[in-house]
Amino acid sequence: MIPVSLTTLIMLSMVIGVGLLSLSWVVAIIIERRNNRRARRDLIQCRICGAIFENPERKDIAACPGCGSFNEATQPSPI
Repeated sequence: MIPVSLTTLIMLSMVIGVGLLSLSWVVAIIIERRNNRRARRDLIQCRICGAIFENPERKDIAACPGCGSFNEATQPSPI
């Protein structure tokens, strides 16, 4: 049996806990960024009125529901 003091055992358990918490936080950030990229893939910003609308069919040219102008399927710039 390996002799371990109480303080070493407490520190080890705290380091493992903080490590698991940090790992889960990083994984959550990665998943959130991936989901945001997927959601933005279908968005188009109108070049005339600036409205942002969805293009679920992923057509190359889509009509703006606000002003009716035709727009190319380019993603809106991030804020």
